[in-house]
Amino acid sequence: MTSRLKRWVGARDPIVLAVDDQEPNIRLLGTILSQTGFDVVPALNGEQALQRLEAAQPDLVLLDLVMPGMDGLEVMRRIRETHPELPVIMLTAHADREHLVRAFEAGVVDYVAKPFVADELLARVRLHIELKLVRDHLKRVAAEREKLASMVAHDLKNPLSSVRFSAQLLSRPGQSPDRIAQLGSLIERSADRALGFIQRYLERRAEGELLRQLQPGEVELQPLLDDLLERFQPQAQAKDIEIQMHWLREGLLALADADALTHVLENLLSNALKYSPPQSTVLIEAGDGPGRRVRIAVKDQGPGIQAEERQRLFSRFARLQSRPTQDESSSGLGLSLAKEDALQMGGDLWYEDRPGGGSVFVIDLPAASGAE
Repeated sequence: MTSRLKRWVGARDPIVLAVDDQEPNIRLLGTILSQTGFDVVPALNGEQALQRLEAAQPDLVLLDLVMPGMDGLEVMRRIRETHPELPVIMLTAHADREHLVRAFEAGVVDYVAKPFVADELLARVRLHIELKLVRDHLKRVAAEREKLASMVAHDLKNPLSSVRFSAQLLSRPGQSPDRIAQLGSLIERSADRALGFIQRYLERRAEGELLRQLQPGEVELQPLLDDLLERFQPQAQAKDIEIQMHWLREGLLALADADALTHVLENLLSNALKYSPPQSTVLIEAGDGPGRRVRIAVKDQGPGIQAEERQRLFSRFARLQSRPTQDESSSGLGLSLAKEDALQMGGDLWYEDRPGGGSVFVIDLPAASGAE
């Protein structure tokens, strides 16, 4: 295997599915490829090839054109139905134009004439595996960038919403000096949180790290939740909603990433306010869970989640029938990101019905070693 190819596959050997009804050919292919760093999966007919295709998930297929029963062209068509981008190299003793045209029309990317020359075979196999792995890499990069853009936009939305609501309250006449100072402080802290997120993002990008590379540590829940409630008061007041905090036990310590936990709770509280009607109450409860765990529940008096929608509740961009009570925006991304964060911290996030109507979202986390 070349050093360039090894860079793309990493520690594992590239997998080649070799399909030929002649056992001597299979043995020869296995010898040539295995000696140069390829993992060869043999198949002696078309049916066996299709079975092993799913089990092995190869990087490339070497496929004999002429076989009894299911011939190479039919196998090729079956492969394209389920693996449209998997490279297939045809092995053929019929290198005439008609056979080659039919093979390329069926979807093969290249061919090797029998009896094959080892150097030619290896060169073509390496080339097409490299091309496949580069395509796979580019797809992953594109998907990660799309996910990253969504995450950045979503994570900035909550602090910027807090700035907006605080500024709206600040512009109302008759505000006392203390109230003006309080709202000014909220605006500054929310802006600092947004700027801090951008700074961490830029630093991690520069160092080649993942944006959500979590760093669990001991987190004291009371100051974190006190700050959260204060920052969301302007949004609650704008909808005439009361936020209540109920501590089932004081001094709770969680083993978590403070930024990620804040992100989860921001999403839960933001959703509770969005879907709650005016003059209702949002309740946050914090206490112990079973087996040295801590739990935080966010309870609202909104419409709840329909039973048929709960299975996709934490899916990306899920849009539910219930709508925010004052047409606030909803990307359908927040709960999926919150669930991912909870799982990465060794916890979980789930939904429960609230007796009498409404929603309950519970985040469960490991208790820190210093917890009582």
